[in-house]
Parts: sequence; structure tokens; C-alpha cells
Amino acid sequence: MILSDAQKVALRATVNDWIGRSFPDHRSLLAHNLPVYVRSRDAWSVELVSKRNGSEPRLVGNLVVSGAGAILDAPEATEVLSRLEDVAQPAAEPAEGACAGHGWELRLGDGIAAAAEMPDRSVDLLLTDPPYGISRRYTCETQIPRRLRRDGSDFIMPRGHFGDWDASVDPQAWTSAVLPKVAGWAVTFCAQSQIGTYCDIFDSHGFVAVGPMVWQKTNPVPFNHRYKPINAWEAVVVGKRPGTPFNGECVHNVFVHKSPSPQQRIHPTQKPLSLIAEFVHLFSSRGGTVFDPFAGSGTTIMAARQHSRRVVGYERDPAIFQRAADRLTASLL
Repeated sequence: MILSDAQKVALRATVNDWIGRSFPDHRSLLAHNLPVYVRSRDAWSVELVSKRNGSEPRLVGNLVVSGAGAILDAPEATEVLSRLEDVAQPAAEPAEGACAGHGWELRLGDGIAAAAEMPDRSVDLLLTDPPYGISRRYTCETQIPRRLRRDGSDFIMPRGHFGDWDASVDPQAWTSAVLPKVAGWAVTFCAQSQIGTYCDIFDSHGFVAVGPMVWQKTNPVPFNHRYKPINAWEAVVVGKRPGTPFNGECVHNVFVHKSPSPQQRIHPTQKPLSLIAEFVHLFSSRGGTVFDPFAGSGTTIMAARQHSRRVVGYERDPAIFQRAADRLTASLL
């Protein structure tokens, strides 16, 4: 028996709904395969599999769903969770509090506290992406059919709530500790609503050429595209100490780069390496020191390495630190 696209969407939406209700804290670890018709039961069998980037999916359970969308048979939640344990082991605590190489270092710890111990004007480029505190679960995450394409295949949708690490960081507090350490350019991503706040802060610390920049995404997620304009850009605020050179000429303040795909990301707010590398080139000089107190995925460190800058980054979440350290190490192989 062959499912129509509409039937496939309805059936897979039923499975998605069951997974979401049964495993609210493990939804990101579970996926399901296409339905297979079981003639003896006149129903559809759907395999539940583990979903982990970088490893083969493993079968963790099986659902049987009627053609009308009713779940006829489902595995015990405890059984599925037990099978997931082997796949979803938490990252081991790093043996060392740092991952480092020639001219670069990612440290596990609080970058703001570390900045307090740094000499004033010792950083040539501050390039960072602090938590905005703006993540929240999307309404459409609960509207399961909208997670599927018209042919019933998966649309990989980023989660609206990034995690507890996205608690808002007070712009005034962290910049008060970090900006005195900057001798050259300062570049920070921020929420669109924070542009004025950061411009005022940079001005108050004696920076000049202060203003907003835009990262325009070529592949924005088309949430609610039939009802409102798609949000296709993120905000950046930039400023420099008087006399600091700029390595560009007639460069517009709108930078167009593709956002990393969900499969490429190790962090929900990961920025494209090409964009960060362009910033490193424009706002620092070869051999200069780059500092990122909110290192996240480690992209600033990768970009600085590409352009022969010294760079130090901090990440205080152990799990995120470990993923970034693994990424940085793998990129050298």
C-alpha cells in the first residue's frame, strides 16, 4: 500500500506528537523513519531511531499506527530511554580546563571574570556573541504538521528555546569589565532591540566610529512567511579606539553570508565561519590578539587561526566547551 503525501504527513505528525508528549526532555535525541505497511495488521510500522550528529542512528523502538492515525502499539518509555542512554551519554568533563595550540586557546571558565585579570588595552580585537536572553519555544513547535514538508519528509526546524545558558547577560555589566581591555576594535552581536544600548555603551567608553552592522542571512528560516516578513538579519555593533586602522575600503555595513545548517551546528546560535573570518580580517592585524569571552562554538578561534592572529576564548558551560574543543581539534586534522 502506498501513502499519499497528505496521509504521510498526517501519520508522521501523529508520531511526532507522540514523541513530543512522551519524551519532552529527549525530543532532540529522537527521530523516526518512513512508515512501512504491515499487511497482517493493516497498519503502519514506524521505527524510532536515535538522532545524534556524527554517529549512526540506532533503533530504539517501534510504533504501530492505523491508517486513521491512531496509535495501536507503542514501546514503554522506560525501554526507549534505556536504549537512548548508550547513545546520549553526557559529554565527559574535560580532563583539562583548556584546549590550546600555537597562538590560540579555548578555556573553560567565566570570560568576564578572566577579563578583570587582563591588563588594560591588551586586546586588539574584541569579537564576541553574548547571550541575548531572547530564546523561547516557538508556537509552531507544538503545531506538528508544520514541521513536515508537503511530501511528508522532515523539515529540520531549530528549537526556539536554546537552553538555560541563554539567560540574559547585562550589557552594561559585561562591557564594563571587558571594554577597558580593548585597544582596537570591539565587535559584538546583540539582539535587534539592544542596538541603541550597545552604541551608547561603546560611546561612553571612548570608542569612535560606533554604529550598527547587519549580518544578512541568505537562508533564513521561513517561520510564518505567509503572515509577516521573514526575519533575515542579525544585529552587530562595532566601534574602535581613536586611530585604530581598518583593513577595508568602501566596505558596506551589511554582510551577506549563509547561516550554518542544523547539521553543521554544534551550538544553537553558531555564526558562519566565513562571516567571523571577514570580521577578523577587517578589524585586526596579523599577529594581533583577539578575545572572545563568550566563545560558544569556537568559531572566533577558528577564524583567528585562519588569519594568523593570537586568540583566547572562554566558555563556561562544560558541555558546550567540550563540543567546541572537539571541533577545534578536529579542524586541525
